[in-house]
Amino acid sequence: MSSRFPQQGELVIGTVTRVLRHGVRVRLEEYDGIEAFVPLSEISMKWVRNIRDYLREGQRTVFRVVRSSPENLQVDVSLRRVSQKEREEKMAEWKRVVKVSRMLSILAEKTGVERSVIEEGLVKSAADRRVDLYGLMEDIAAGDDVPSWVNLPKEVKDTLVELCRKEIKKTVSISKALVRLYAGKSGVGLIRRAAQEAMNLAKSGEKISITVIGPPKYLLRIEAATPERVEELKQLALNRMAQIMSEQGGEAAIEEEKK
Repeated sequence: MSSRFPQQGELVIGTVTRVLRHGVRVRLEEYDGIEAFVPLSEISMKWVRNIRDYLREGQRTVFRVVRSSPENLQVDVSLRRVSQKEREEKMAEWKRVVKVSRMLSILAEKTGVERSVIEEGLVKSAADRRVDLYGLMEDIAAGDDVPSWVNLPKEVKDTLVELCRKEIKKTVSISKALVRLYAGKSGVGLIRRAAQEAMNLAKSGEKISITVIGPPKYLLRIEAATPERVEELKQLALNRMAQIMSEQGGEAAIEEEKK
């Protein structure tokens, strides 16, 4: 049994393994191949004449967990309860995870360093700082240096730079800014709320992230299809944070544009 198990309401990636008369069996890719079942009633809001009009063997898509029983190793998932936007965003996230995993394997192979060492020095260090690893690789590919907090030998860092610039193709425009978020007496809860509302402004194919540098300084990172949209999102995010925080005596402002 996997030490991890999907939770009710969670979006998961599933690959169809078998189409049955009253539903579909899928393999959950993020959970060591745990199998889930899609009941006929969870395939579509419409009457389903032929299940294969919606799902076929080998098809990989996004489902929502509607029932989860770790004790019985049973999971029911739904296709119809996933919106198009949720499907696109989850698939994009999954592809990034797969890409990062592949990059780490190549890095270990090229340098002869154990994968576990790379996981500790790069993956865990990024997670501790709430840094998106794929976003970091995109930044390195675009010309940024490997951050000093990456705890790997210089030769491994050099190989990482070469690998990112070869394997990571920049498909979006990226902009970063150092912002100051001061919550006053309202505390960190206000900052979290303001940051979350700003991040929610991103639409499908876009991303806004806000990571702590050292209070009150935070890194605002924007990804979008065009430089114009990046700048628009940056201003929208800053305005939203400033509005929320000013209502409670706080403050949000760009301190420095990051190249």
